[in-house]
Amino acid sequence: MLKLFFMFFKISALALGGGYAMIPVMLKNLTSANLLTEEEFKNILSIAQAMPGPIAFKVSWLIGKKINGIKGSIITSLGILIPPFFSIVLVASILKKYANNNFVLAFTKGAYASLIGMVAGILYDFIKTTKTNIYDIFIIILSTLIMFIYPKYTVIVFFSSIILFYFLEKGYGKNA
Repeated sequence: MLKLFFMFFKISALALGGGYAMIPVMLKNLTSANLLTEEEFKNILSIAQAMPGPIAFKVSWLIGKKINGIKGSIITSLGILIPPFFSIVLVASILKKYANNNFVLAFTKGAYASLIGMVAGILYDFIKTTKTNIYDIFIIILSTLIMFIYPKYTVIVFFSSIILFYFLEKGYGKNA
């Protein structure tokens, strides 16, 4: 089990390029250690791609489950999650230490602007590809406005919107 943890820890710590860049590294490591065949790995990858969420986490979870049940899932998932977690903590502590530096301020403002653009693009794609009605559009616009005006209520607004979407989808509140 420890070997499995360190295999996934090493993959996560050293594979650059995100989740999909880790896939061929996982395949090579697992097949050379005779833990999975290439066919088994491809089947797991197919299942993982059909599930929502980060691909590296899903693949590691499913591989761990295949090799050693739920304990294996936990071990491989921790191996994949720990390196980026501590990387984020390290970067955040550095950014916090130099928060008043003009270069850091410019970087964080740029990162924030790009994040807003990415979220807006995802929202646009969501609206474009989803059957929406006037209620859905109203909830999205109202929620977005409230989050911009009152950012400390973002989590509450987000979950309230999900609940509203759920009830509208189920037909609650509509005259039957």
